[in-house]
Amino acid sequence: MNTFLQRNQQFTQVIDVLSKRFATYGYARMKTAAFEKYDLYSHVTSSVKRQEMVKVIDTNGEVLVLRPDVTIPLTQELSHDRNELTREYRFFYIQEVFRQQVGQSMKTERTQAGVEYFSKCSPEADAEVIALAIQTMQDLGWQNITIELGHAAILNGLIEGLGFDENNQNSLKSLIQAKNIVELRPFLASLSVDKTMIHAVEQIPTFYGKPHDVLQRAKQILTAPDMQQTIAYIEEVYRILVLYGLEDYLVIDFGLINDMDYYSGVLFQGYVERVGKPVLMGGRYDDLGKAFGAELPAIGFACDIESIVDALYANHAPQSLNDVTIFYEPDELAQAIELASALRNRQFKVVSVPYTKERLQAENSTFTIHMREGKKTIHKNGSVEQFTSIEDFVRKGVFLWNS
Repeated sequence: MNTFLQRNQQFTQVIDVLSKRFATYGYARMKTAAFEKYDLYSHVTSSVKRQEMVKVIDTNGEVLVLRPDVTIPLTQELSHDRNELTREYRFFYIQEVFRQQVGQSMKTERTQAGVEYFSKCSPEADAEVIALAIQTMQDLGWQNITIELGHAAILNGLIEGLGFDENNQNSLKSLIQAKNIVELRPFLASLSVDKTMIHAVEQIPTFYGKPHDVLQRAKQILTAPDMQQTIAYIEEVYRILVLYGLEDYLVIDFGLINDMDYYSGVLFQGYVERVGKPVLMGGRYDDLGKAFGAELPAIGFACDIESIVDALYANHAPQSLNDVTIFYEPDELAQAIELASALRNRQFKVVSVPYTKERLQAENSTFTIHMREGKKTIHKNGSVEQFTSIEDFVRKGVFLWNS
């Protein structure tokens, strides 16, 4: 198939997979305006740089920007309806964001998908969102998944205790993010930092690895009451994720830093095999609503659809399971219609094609079904299985999918 058509098909399939998974957790699709007031971002702490925004002037002379972020305007929209949470809200979105990446080759327009769970801070809520992130990556076909789990309060608390100015804070964060332990000690020594604080800050890049081991070491070194409380919180989030059966996907990283500065609690990012950057990033942002005069604590994550498609395309990941072409003889038409309808009711994508048009059928499918001479067979990568019913097809189809 033409590369353009392959990528477009995969793009559509990724969006379909994400939409279905988000819906299974009770999220409703939400859309924000494409054009927003430039002033919206003037009083919100975030990593959206002014020079990266795509600006236009409306007929009244007001400066507008094409949507550079979704979380900020969505929080603002909710703040118009209420100034505090009286119930929980679960939203998901799949829409374009626009940023001019100076000196980079990335397109200005990118498609972003994500969830926003407006709820009071709790280990149960945070663990559920992380579980959704992992299951989303599993749905996309990845098996080697790693979620790095951290908490903004660990590093922010230490930096606050150091009393650094903004420039030194940024330098310290860069060293910790790069896990540059070699340069970290002389940097701290040059600023006359207390030796006890030096030891604690130096350990932050090393707080990475298996949750039980990292949490035990952190308890021994980060002894301040607020630090102990944060560690206990992460420990509880991890315990709940173990109940989900997801412990094998988790590592702790207390040096984790997210570029979106409005995150204030749990942080996480997801990696998959042979992709050198996160495929999704998220965290808790309980204070963002305060910029709009509301108490709207929330947690969420986002992923870049183009990056996911690039990763899937590079790894030659198979197309989704719900992609079937049925070839049938004219006297099998009634049964072909019945089979196609039953599969579509089970959320499979199905194309039915008579054998007279077989050569015109250019679409790739995960499976093809052949119906002739009273027999029904599944075909995939040279493997053939005969089946008799829908349930038989699903069972044998999953077997072939995993082969």
